[in-house]
Amino acid sequence: MGKRYSKALYEVAEEQKSIEEMLEDLKSLKKVYEDNPSLSFALAGRSISRTEKLKILETLKSQFGELMQDFLGLVFDNNRMDCIIDIADAFIEKYDEANGIVEAVVTTTIDIDDAQAESLKSVIKQRFSVNKVNLTKIVDPSIIGGVIIRVGDQVVDGSVVKRFNDIKKTLLVN
Repeated sequence: MGKRYSKALYEVAEEQKSIEEMLEDLKSLKKVYEDNPSLSFALAGRSISRTEKLKILETLKSQFGELMQDFLGLVFDNNRMDCIIDIADAFIEKYDEANGIVEAVVTTTIDIDDAQAESLKSVIKQRFSVNKVNLTKIVDPSIIGGVIIRVGDQVVDGSVVKRFNDIKKTLLVN
């Protein structure tokens, strides 16, 4: 459901040359939803009246631009306020794809500094042929050493644990 709404929103934002603004609005809206888990339930559930929901919606809409306000009205009228995070995620994914941006998660045993992060970004840019890498760093001592890079559904596992397990499998087979 989120993909259909986000596709339509993306096309309208593109026509109005307001994709960047819409991207920021959706990121903000997603954060509001994540910070207030009861919001989705309140706007989509049956526990409060439509009048009360409209008051909440007006407060929510007031912090955004005209296109986002119209969009929220449409989503509300179609009883899809519980799909906001899915819609935002799908829009962000489409934006990233169109602009050659990837989300990468890097797992290391110790925190890497900015220079190491930049170095990893350039390796990922080359390997995946993209323009920009948004890097999320995770520290996990259980991998013993090395690095694990996850970009979408692709994983490059250079951890010591993986190498150890590979050696163990080889020894057990022989």
